[in-house]
Amino acid sequence: MLWVLAALQIWIADESAKVRPDARPPAAAKDPRIRLVAASGECVGAQLVVQGPVSGLTAAPRGKPHLDLYRVATIVLEHPSGPEGATGEWPDALIPVRDTVYGEERNAFPVDVASGRAQAIFIEACVPRGAGPARLAGSVRLSWRGGSADVPVEVRVRAFDLPATPALATAFGFSGYSAAKGHGRNVDAARELTRAYDLIALRRGITLFGGTQDPPAFSKRGDDVRIDWTGYDAEVAPFLDGTAIPGGARWTAVELREPAGLSRPQRRSWRRQWQEHFRERGWLDRLFRYVEDEPAPAAFPRVAEKARELREDAPDVRRLVTTAWTDALADVNQWTPLLNCVGEKNATCSRAAPRARYDRLWWYQSCMSHGCSSDGNPILDPAFRGWPSYMIDAPATAARVMGTLAFVNDVAGELYFDTVYAYHEGDPWQSQWAFGGNGDGTLFYPGTPARIGGKHDVPVESLRFVQISRSLADHGYLSLCAQLGDPSLARAEARAVAPSLRGFARDPRAYIEMREHLAARIEALLSARKLGAR
Repeated sequence: MLWVLAALQIWIADESAKVRPDARPPAAAKDPRIRLVAASGECVGAQLVVQGPVSGLTAAPRGKPHLDLYRVATIVLEHPSGPEGATGEWPDALIPVRDTVYGEERNAFPVDVASGRAQAIFIEACVPRGAGPARLAGSVRLSWRGGSADVPVEVRVRAFDLPATPALATAFGFSGYSAAKGHGRNVDAARELTRAYDLIALRRGITLFGGTQDPPAFSKRGDDVRIDWTGYDAEVAPFLDGTAIPGGARWTAVELREPAGLSRPQRRSWRRQWQEHFRERGWLDRLFRYVEDEPAPAAFPRVAEKARELREDAPDVRRLVTTAWTDALADVNQWTPLLNCVGEKNATCSRAAPRARYDRLWWYQSCMSHGCSSDGNPILDPAFRGWPSYMIDAPATAARVMGTLAFVNDVAGELYFDTVYAYHEGDPWQSQWAFGGNGDGTLFYPGTPARIGGKHDVPVESLRFVQISRSLADHGYLSLCAQLGDPSLARAEARAVAPSLRGFARDPRAYIEMREHLAARIEALLSARKLGAR
């Protein structure tokens, strides 16, 4: 889809594409319009690409469908993320025209676009629950010095809703103190920033864990502790109860925070109170304790003792360890291995275990997708080609495929170690190089008023974070089709897109086609149910 207006060229790219500044337009085509299809309760998008020269470019929505617009900002990468990455300028940060936390106008536009340079504008429609079936029409007005153009936008709303809370659990790490540092604020801002990040993530169906990092207030009385839940509940209750945002989405996981310095009896008292408080509030099914992160086999006896202790103290709290299955850890009941370690042994994981070894399985993506570097240089070993990845210089579909792969492998949840790691290291707008990759552990940018305008600090989402959200919606389509009575079709569609961990479709059209097939079947199954109920 291409318009040519004097020297200016405008075309449309998929929402799961990364449009680099040197991108060139496709062959000329008629009917330059954005056509989106969504279930109720779903966000979908596309990208408008403008190739300069143009000065004073702005974009604004018009018409009935509510559209959120973002300027796609770029970051210059000095190193490639492993053997498939590339240096140079890459699109990532989504600077909003109007932020979704405070509703304040930001300075995404106007922007000048140099001759031959491609500037992407991310267009998104988020359809409220219960809105379909429907057809909505609007447009995006592009204006610049000396001209303007209206790009039509059509949104077809399907005849069903996606669940408000994703079927695939997520637990993505976050620290309010890291956020405060990244935003140039003092620690007093940690609670304010935690709420802003939690809100914007939940809107995407993603649960952040860690929060302010503060455990509940408490006092010690001999072998017992007395917990005051007031401040803690004020932080987490809206997200666990489903009142934080319209639509009723809830967190899918929450971590038991435990202070250091407790005696063995005091730890028992602490954990029992967590278990009972969460049971009373209806949150217990989502509570886990992160027993230890990536322990070496030599540490298994110590980890086993920690897990055993936790089982004795609070048997209904899940005990999570990030390692592949081993019979040395009998009391672990929330296995969370590296995704490279699910299945057959390979050059990136010597302790791989088959899926059948696990009962309830979570997994996580890490620097082992591109090669973990300890000396600051990228790893170029071809063993690290083709894995799912959240790196800035990986294909967008390398992140989007995660939900489909989770469905194929019967994975119940996804852990990710951090979303604001680079906030500690310097300026995330300038570099996110860590562990041999670009963006490892960082999925946001600090949106300060000095950087993006407005009055309040907000998280700026990355294009990668949106792809993760789309992967949850893909998983939602697959799960809904299976739950309504056709798991065979759901599994066949998922396997067509992702036949193996490294064999997933790179072309965004594969995910669109999968959704179309699933949606048609879902609507047929729902229609049959209605007829049968009459």
